[in-house]
Amino acid sequence: MNKAGLKYRADLADAAPRRRLTALVVLAGALAFSFATRTDASEIILANDSIQPPGAGAPLQTFVPGERVAGWFTSPVQGDLVGVQIYWDSLFGGNPAQQEMLIDIHPGGFFPAPSPAAVTILGPVLVNATPGNVINEFRHADPPTNLQPIQVPLQQGQTFAVSLEFLNQSNPGPFGSGIEIDLDGCQGGTNGVFAVPGGWVDSCLAGVTGDFGIRAIVKPIPEPAGAVVMTVLTGLLLPRRGVRRNRC
Repeated sequence: MNKAGLKYRADLADAAPRRRLTALVVLAGALAFSFATRTDASEIILANDSIQPPGAGAPLQTFVPGERVAGWFTSPVQGDLVGVQIYWDSLFGGNPAQQEMLIDIHPGGFFPAPSPAAVTILGPVLVNATPGNVINEFRHADPPTNLQPIQVPLQQGQTFAVSLEFLNQSNPGPFGSGIEIDLDGCQGGTNGVFAVPGGWVDSCLAGVTGDFGIRAIVKPIPEPAGAVVMTVLTGLLLPRRGVRRNRC
């Protein structure tokens, strides 16, 4: 498992092998080279996937009600988990918004089975767009009222998971939506599937061919003063742009 819960994506065009880097944080106004991306202030987004909009992933439409998908991460810092992100996709985009059962934040566990949830987001509504992807971002445990901010304490090096439980039967084809996966292979030990029947298994062993578009937002404590965190993609520093966000 990638111990930072983050992934470097080599250029697909040259089929170079994927490499892993260690996240660096440089203070006093310098740049921080990291697999994480910046949101607000010093927040860090942990991701196993390499999905970059537009159209860099594919919907996985193979689930029945009660099944789950999960992303596993290891926090690179002490801090609070303050939000989660879900990439939701369809073949052509623009499908109606879809309500699923819940999103759980699990503070531990033994892969592929996570611990009981510390926070549960009931009835998350997931949207996709045309063209391009949408990040469905959840920062409250009680959408749509949004009165209970998510705050799950994390220690540096703590392994945790974020899971999505499905309410709806998948509808394969152009009119079905689903969790998005990336297109450059499945990393063992970072993605789990709860199958009905069967329970928790490594998604790679279950035949999933990519990493789930499930991400976690961590706010370091104390916050690094003046740090700038950007996306690393094929060796370049790129600002986040062209991302449509459905925020709750």
